[in-house]
Amino acid sequence: MSLRDGKRDAAVLMATVLAVFIFAACSTETTPATDVPQPTAEPIAPPTSTPAPTPVPYEDFAGAEIPPADPEQLAQMTKVLSLVPESFGSAVYLDTEFLRSNESLGAIINPDVLGLDVALPSIATGLVSRFAVAADLQTRSVVTPFQSDLAIADILRLAGGFGLQLGGDGPVNYQGHDVWEINVLGTVLAMATADATTGVAAADQSITPAEATALVEASLDGFDGRSGSILDAPGLSALLPAVPSGFAAGVLSQCETLPLFHDTQGLPGCTGVVVSSDILPGDLVVFHALIGFTGQDAALAAMQQAAESLENERESQGFEDLGLRQEGGNVRLRVIVDVSKFAEAFQLFTPEN
Repeated sequence: MSLRDGKRDAAVLMATVLAVFIFAACSTETTPATDVPQPTAEPIAPPTSTPAPTPVPYEDFAGAEIPPADPEQLAQMTKVLSLVPESFGSAVYLDTEFLRSNESLGAIINPDVLGLDVALPSIATGLVSRFAVAADLQTRSVVTPFQSDLAIADILRLAGGFGLQLGGDGPVNYQGHDVWEINVLGTVLAMATADATTGVAAADQSITPAEATALVEASLDGFDGRSGSILDAPGLSALLPAVPSGFAAGVLSQCETLPLFHDTQGLPGCTGVVVSSDILPGDLVVFHALIGFTGQDAALAAMQQAAESLENERESQGFEDLGLRQEGGNVRLRVIVDVSKFAEAFQLFTPEN
């Protein structure tokens, strides 16, 4: 998801507060070739070993069993996303803790490449375990929920070494949460703690301290259940457990913002989209998408409508494999790409703008 337009001030701000070096690696395995034993009745020439190709998972997609989300990873992601207010119709999630444990993909999968550097530029020490970036396209405001192994107060003390200035005499209490006003070189940001290691930051292209504070308070209201979060959007809660967990995910309650279907006339009857991506053997990345609809007829019509668009993308993007099927009122999509094409494919599954 690209949030670059008009967000460079926010990028400067977020750089001093939250930053992350993302290094990812994928340990690849191929199926070893094996020699086939020959009959020994008569002397014959020894057989020649033939390397076995690395299989492409889910090649027979129509009948493939797709695993559900991992419960622990799902709980981590939903905790972060619960800090995204419902008015923010989309969010992108990244598990930076996982990516830091896989160093060799660091140049391929990082916030700069994915268009998330406006929220967490990779220029400082990695302090964040996982985070989400969400934009309200009407107000052009950004919220960034995050989790860290460090206490939020410790993060702010570390950020103070970069010249961060906390407004007032310290945090202000809001419904049992600490809220800080922060100023960096004239740019305003607000940060709040949801709990000891979970927080949210808010920024805007041209924002006042009161407006930044109102954004993080709205995030806390969603987290505590006083108002809706993005997870309360109709249809999304049922989709999330049915999508395999991965190191990155996208959640959309506004289906028209999905670039993958940009050349179709929207997705009539769509109620939400959940996408995840994960590493596969053989230097491959798999994208799983589950798209919810108001009923089976709407899902079938959308699948037929999207088939040509997907085939066009398959040719232009160089997909290794593509699968599409209907599951009742949902449409499930699976795309496999070479890891070197991850960034381009990622943009197809995350919100425009």
